[in-house]
Amino acid sequence: MSRNVTGALARLLSPLAWRGPARSARKLYAFALAEQGSMLDLRLAAARTPSPSRAAAYLRHADDEARHAQMFAKRAAKLAGEAARPFVLPPLRADSERLFELLGERDFLAFVHFGEERARRQFEAYVTWFKGQARDQDAVLFETILVDERRHGAYTRELLFALAGEVEARRALRRVARWELGRRWLRAGRFVAERVYLALTLALYVLAAPLALLVRLVRPIRPGLRAEAPAEALPAPK
Repeated sequence: MSRNVTGALARLLSPLAWRGPARSARKLYAFALAEQGSMLDLRLAAARTPSPSRAAAYLRHADDEARHAQMFAKRAAKLAGEAARPFVLPPLRADSERLFELLGERDFLAFVHFGEERARRQFEAYVTWFKGQARDQDAVLFETILVDERRHGAYTRELLFALAGEVEARRALRRVARWELGRRWLRAGRFVAERVYLALTLALYVLAAPLALLVRLVRPIRPGLRAEAPAEALPAPK
């Protein structure tokens, strides 16, 4: 997805995504989970890379992601408490996708760079929207995290081009962009399929209830008229 489209979509969807404390809390909680999952992947990458310098860079990045996850989670918890119907968000328990093992280091770096740049463009759009809505606390939150996001985008690009060379690095970036688009499409398909299945199941129960009542009216169950099983024939006396 191009940078213009990413920023434009973030600006377009901001009024819906950040409408009210409850929706904002869930959105921030989702960001916290994403940051924690990224932290886990980066720690695994640090353990797998043969380069001590890249391992150190991955660990610094992982520490930033852990801090971002806590920042998002803290703000999400506060907004959840301010909702019309206050609720408590579950603890952060993200899973690693083991992307380093899945993609290899070159494409892993390309993927991380792609994700950091996409997040940067989204967050910049959110900051603009929050300032226009006088939501200064949320604007400051994203502005603070943006400092790290810009640095992450810069260092991952530098490492990628140093590791793979310019031609292969650009190919890797195009490749992971296509891969991520396909992954998002599959996730969206699963999301829609789950909702459709739930809706059809509820509709089936709703439609089945009058049918069951009609059967009871047409063929009522009368107590005492249940057919008895025939007794076993006794042997004839000799």
